[in-house]
Amino acid sequence: MENEKDKVVGKATELKGKVTGNKFDELKGKAQNFFGKAKDSFDEARRKSEARRSEREQKDADK
Repeated sequence: MENEKDKVVGKATELKGKVTGNKFDELKGKAQNFFGKAKDSFDEARRKSEARRSEREQKDADK
């Protein structure tokens, strides 16, 4: 949920910067949006890694 908040707030800040002509807000919004997307990617990689570890542990326990 936190990642979605970062992406939404980032997009809003970016849009505010474009509308007002404030390059700092525009870049800040882009960065925050990117940060939310990066956290999504990290979370997905972590979930996959944990699933693989669980599978290996299960296979080892079955032996």
